[in-house]
Amino acid sequence: MARLTSRERDVVRLVADGMRNQEVALRLNLSEHTVRNYLIRIFDKLGISSRVELVLYAFSNTDGSSASDSSNYSASV
Repeated sequence: MARLTSRERDVVRLVADGMRNQEVALRLNLSEHTVRNYLIRIFDKLGISSRVELVLYAFSNTDGSSASDSSNYSASV
């Protein structure tokens, strides 16, 4: 699996927690456009094409607890 940057992992966690792009942008102090760009790169790296797939990916790469718990993420996410 492609390696995601720390910031990309942050975006994945927040999307998996159900946040919209605008909410992710506010939380990470980014523009909404930047969040969209991150998502495009993440989708490309992971070979996925939707937020639903991203959430499924995020939860399949945790030990089953909250997606926002960064200590449970594998090195590839």
